[in-house]
Amino acid sequence: MNGTTTSTVLVEPLENTLNSSKRLDSSLLSLSSKQSSSNISKAYKQASSLFLTRRLPEALSALEPVITIQRADINVETEDDIPDANSALVATASRNTRIKVWSLYLTLLNAIVELGPQDGKNTFGSKEWKTLVAKARDASIWEEVVQAGYGGIEGNVDAEVVINLATLLLTHSPSQTTNQQRLESYLSSSSSQPDLSLSSHSNSTDTPRDLNSRIKILELYTLHVLPRTNEWQYARDFINMSEVLDDERRDAFLSALQTLQDEQSRDDDNDDREAQILREKDEQLEEEEKRRANDAKARASEQPQPRGRDEKGHHRRSKSERDYGIESSPRRQPDSAVPPTGRKKSPHSRRSHFSPTSRAAAAPSKRSTNSAKGNKTGVYKRSAAFLLELQRRLTFLAHSMSKNPMALMKLILFLVGLVMTFSRRDVRERVRRITGGAWDKVKGTVGMGVKVSYI
Repeated sequence: MNGTTTSTVLVEPLENTLNSSKRLDSSLLSLSSKQSSSNISKAYKQASSLFLTRRLPEALSALEPVITIQRADINVETEDDIPDANSALVATASRNTRIKVWSLYLTLLNAIVELGPQDGKNTFGSKEWKTLVAKARDASIWEEVVQAGYGGIEGNVDAEVVINLATLLLTHSPSQTTNQQRLESYLSSSSSQPDLSLSSHSNSTDTPRDLNSRIKILELYTLHVLPRTNEWQYARDFINMSEVLDDERRDAFLSALQTLQDEQSRDDDNDDREAQILREKDEQLEEEEKRRANDAKARASEQPQPRGRDEKGHHRRSKSERDYGIESSPRRQPDSAVPPTGRKKSPHSRRSHFSPTSRAAAAPSKRSTNSAKGNKTGVYKRSAAFLLELQRRLTFLAHSMSKNPMALMKLILFLVGLVMTFSRRDVRERVRRITGGAWDKVKGTVGMGVKVSYI
């Protein structure tokens, strides 16, 4: 009897000690949870205020402790007893707070990327700015959010956070392949989850808010992401097989998808047409350059001989004239050398005296004829080149007007304004006085020049 009483007395203090330790652990956890919620709220408010005043580095620094994975400092026996030990502090917050924090972080990251290289490097430094930009461009931000905020479970991500992630990648990621894969993974994992309405991470479509978020995700996936990857038919099939969309929304989605595809086709046709017009213009310019080069060569070959060659020929002719005995004044023969009756010149001597002169007189006339023919041909070719250039200018003007009709409207308005200006009598009188004074000055200048030249 005494032994039984002694064992009962020993067991009861042991049970009381275990219960008290459990109550102490739960109180510590509840206290830690309250402190965490308070810290998250303070960090969110501080980061929001800094973001609104465009102090982006300070806002990021205030928000980073909440969204970065850190080990919880709680005195428990094993790490398994710590809730969300491998998640960031924001994972312990309520759903609304969690959505607000991640939405602010993604909005802040979008503003950092939109700073541009120069302002971004000046604000954050080159290395840090490139690291932040890489998160949005290579889609690594999605994995960061899943690991830090939701314990690595893709389907637990809140729908509003998924919408912000997809929008960020649509705006800044050059390739939408990763965005497509992430959305497909989220849709498949979230649809396969059981309906746990009491869970804080439930993504079911039981409430109107969840349904609207789900429809928004489907809109981003089918009307924005899949068209960027040229998956038009797959997007159409996905809309037809979706169980979330009713008939009205399904028809609206299909109509919007067809409109987007038609616009894409028109843009592609316009791009092809502009590229073809540019190629045709380049070909025309090349042909014009070749034609001008050929015309220049033809004109160079048809030009008369230079003056230096004519002077050399004239010099040779003057030497030959001296050789043949042509002089400016005939020499008088002495009476004693030849009698007067014997001074008759033979026909041979007359030919020898005058034949070089006749050749010299005939050569310039031949050269002048060739020069006239060459000048006439050159005038024709220059006229043809001028007309061709005028035609090319008019064709280019017509293309420019058809491509930019506002320029034609501006020219017409300018001409109408000019006509209306000169329709006023005072303006005409003023212009007439100005032009008359200028003309009188020109006539006076020309008259003085004529008088000086005459003197």
